Formats: sequence, C-alpha cells, structure tokens
Amino acid sequence: MDVKHYYNPQGEEILDEKIFGGSPSGFVDFNRSKYKWDSNIYDLMNANTWFPSEVNTSTEKKNFDQLTDNEQAIYKMTFAQLSFNDSAQEEYLSDFRRLANNRLVKSVLSLQIMQEVNHSKSYAVLLDACGNSDEVFNLYKHDQMLNQKNQKIAEQFARYIDGGSIDKMLLSAMASVNLEGIYFLLGFSYIYLLGDKVPGARDMIKFIARDELNTHLPLFANIFKTIQKENKIQTSTIDAAYTMIEDAVNIELEYGKYLLEQYPIMGVTPELMEDTVYNYANDRLKKIGLKAIFKESSATYLQKLVTKHLEMNEVKSNFFESNVSNYAKSSIDLNDF
Repeated sequence: MDVKHYYNPQGEEILDEKIFGGSPSGFVDFNRSKYKWDSNIYDLMNANTWFPSEVNTSTEKKNFDQLTDNEQAIYKMTFAQLSFNDSAQEEYLSDFRRLANNRLVKSVLSLQIMQEVNHSKSYAVLLDACGNSDEVFNLYKHDQMLNQKNQKIAEQFARYIDGGSIDKMLLSAMASVNLEGIYFLLGFSYIYLLGDKVPGARDMIKFIARDELNTHLPLFANIFKTIQKENKIQTSTIDAAYTMIEDAVNIELEYGKYLLEQYPIMGVTPELMEDTVYNYANDRLKKIGLKAIFKESSATYLQKLVTKHLEMNEVKSNFFESNVSNYAKSSIDLNDF
C-alpha cells in the first residue's frame, strides 16, 4: 500500500504544481496561484453561496396541483433526472479530486462538492414541499428511459476515472464538461417554461443553474484546457473527447424526445430541441479549445430562456445583507472561458 504524504517538505514549489503528476508539498496558498483561474473561480463560488431554505416553497404543493397532467409529469421527470445528475457529480468529484495533485485546484473541487450536495438538498426540500418526494426519487425504478439515461451518464463518468494516465484524466474531465454543459440544460428549460406556475421550482433552478453554468462548467473547461496545455495529449484522445460529446448530445436528445412524445409541452418541438442541444454542444467545444462539429443555428427560444435566468444583479451592499435573488456578478477574469 502506498503511503499518503500529507506533508512533503521536499515537494515541488507551489507555483510548479501541475493538476496531475508531480509531488506537491502539501500547502494550500491562495496568494500563489499557478493558474489564476482556480482562485478566481473559488472566490466567485464562495461569494455566491446560497441555501435552499432561502427559496420560498410554501405554495409549491398548491401550485403543482394546479398544473395539467402533462405539466406535472414533466415536472416530476425533470427533477428525477436532475437530482441524479447532481448526485453522480458529487461522487465523481470526490474521485477526481483524489487523483489531482495541485492543492489549490483540489480546494476548488472541495467547494464544488459542497455545492453539489447543496443542490441535492435543494431537490429534497422542493419535492418535500410539493409532497411527491418518494415518488420522484424512485421514478428511475419505473421508467426505462430515465433509468437508461442515468446509466449512460454514469458509464461516461466511470470509464476513465482510474488515474491510469494523463489522457484518461483529460477524458474524465470531458465527462464533467458534458454533465455541466449538456445534461442539465433541457431540464432547466422545462422548469423555466412552467415559470410562474411553479415559482418555487423556478427560483430553485435559477440558483442551481447559475452555479453549474457560471462556475462549475468554467472550472472543468479550464481543467480540460490546462491538462491539454501541460501535457502531450494523443490525437486519439482528442478524437475520443469529440466522441464523448457526440454521445452526450445523443443521450440528451433521446431522453428529451421521449419526454416530448409522452408529455407534449408548450410549443417544444424535436427541431427546437435539436437546435438547442447542438448550439450548447458547439459552445462547450469552443470553450475547451476544440472545433465546433454540430449544425449551428441562431440562439433558440430555449437558450434565451436559460440565459435570461442566468443574468446576475450587482450586489450593492454586503452579500450577506442582500436578498438571495441578488446573485453576485463577477468582475474577475475566468481565463478565456
């Protein structure tokens, strides 16, 4: 058994620590950041800490009961899938963090782990208020397509998370880019479409989406680009990254179209879904320094809906004296994300 070195006085200087590989000393020093984006993202995550108790869910059951049958089904199936995403991500991050060496990057991952757990708590609070917690959390046992999507996402996470090589760790980071950047977005859109009909769900999703898209996705985009920059990554590995995002697009569209066939909702069409997911996938590829490969179109209504709810207000006073709706806007540089 290899001995874990918590303190290594002969280790590398902090500014020489790579994300993977090497021998770190054991210190976390936020004043000496090798990458800058890591401490910047940490500060933004920390500034925007929120808790589900701050979202008003007192009328959620009454509002849910007034939805149509299709709307109720979309609500339940959406939260059944989103809750799995955050549960899987929290477990994956623990494994990814264990394999990382740069202590400051590990610190950012620790904070993200806390936020993913907070998201899981949010779903529990919301569904308990709605009165259908047990039903929603057990839907994967009864719906084959939901179970299948969860299985495929889990398989992407598990495929490369063994620390066997730098190339595998790059592809492992790609699995997280897919989760944060592809698998959540249609679900967020469905809840925003319901909008004022379920204000508790809408407001909870606003804050979850802002965490995922404003900090978690930039974190793993930067991790991906940094690993690629610091190491000689094989061409076959980059090809595998393209295959992974193609798989993610297919997984998301397969589940989205299944929901649409079973529970038609508010003008959503297969074409709208495709354009939306393709646009998101192209954007994620560009953010990690790869070329767009999907059909491109102008921003769709669903994209604009998500973007609208991502808009952040400047907090004029101390954050802790401000209402939770004033989600702090960053003036810091998150690299070129």
